Amino acid sequence: MKHLVLMCGLPAAGKSTIVTEYVSDGYSKLSRDEVGGALNSGLMKTHLDNWMRMGKEKIILDNTYTTVESRKMVIEAGKSNGYKVTGIYLNTSAEDSMYNAVTRMINRHGKLFMNSDDYSASKDPNMFPIAAIYKSKKTFEKPTTSEGFDDIKEIKFKRKSNGYSNKAVIFDYDGTLRETISGNIYPADPSDIRIIPGRSEMIAKLKREGYIILGVSNQSGVSKGFLTHEMADKCFKKTNELLGHDIDYRFCPHSVPPITCYCRKPGPGFGVEFIEKYKLDPSQCIMVGDLKTDEKKKKRCGFKYVHANLFFKDVLEANKNVFLLL
Repeated sequence: MKHLVLMCGLPAAGKSTIVTEYVSDGYSKLSRDEVGGALNSGLMKTHLDNWMRMGKEKIILDNTYTTVESRKMVIEAGKSNGYKVTGIYLNTSAEDSMYNAVTRMINRHGKLFMNSDDYSASKDPNMFPIAAIYKSKKTFEKPTTSEGFDDIKEIKFKRKSNGYSNKAVIFDYDGTLRETISGNIYPADPSDIRIIPGRSEMIAKLKREGYIILGVSNQSGVSKGFLTHEMADKCFKKTNELLGHDIDYRFCPHSVPPITCYCRKPGPGFGVEFIEKYKLDPSQCIMVGDLKTDEKKKKRCGFKYVHANLFFKDVLEANKNVFLLL
């Protein structure tokens, strides 16, 4: 029986793995990224029809179709040419799709893209901004047999182990490791930074236990003009100096709304970058922060999460008499 297979899901939902399995089973792969054209016009009209006329019996389309309208012409073409049409529904969440997109970005290009210039310079059709995932999530329509599919197979996404074994604690900075002398929420000058009690001692303890110490922060003040990128960097360096620990840190300089980058918490950008750089096992990593964005980030990266107040509670209790004298 002739067979046509369509992938239905969000961008970076994990279709490549499924497509590879079909190709190994004798299916011919047709991809818009390779031949050009639109999903429901150029690709189907110029290539899919030709393949069907040539008598290719097993075809899989290596693109994700998100809406009923985008699938309509392809389904009709398959049915009119006597193909059984199967829809593969990838039920991957937007959060997992983001994680997949960033992992592919870093493994393929060696860095996290920070702006539109990075995407243009890469000339890679499989690299796309986070807005593409949010848009697809909003407009996605789950495939049904009422569209003309002969059957639909749902694939439940499960993130595979990366095989890494190192562990880390990833700290937020503002409100978790440091506070300002002025009372402002974020420091705009290194002279306005004060370390919160118990932080240096806990970091030293974690290092003795074999944890890699890392830091992430949102610094939208850079895009808003409250401070320069260089000054934000100086503030982090000064924080590390006051802590007495050389923490590898990353910060997002972008503002919201809308969300335009993978690096802003709770996006997985910097988390994935650290995972790949330090060969981290996410299940052995802890995200420590004081905001909901920190808690959500742990979910997207597979980390554990502990609120800063709870995480530092023991060391504060053990040293409370000392800290009261400071």
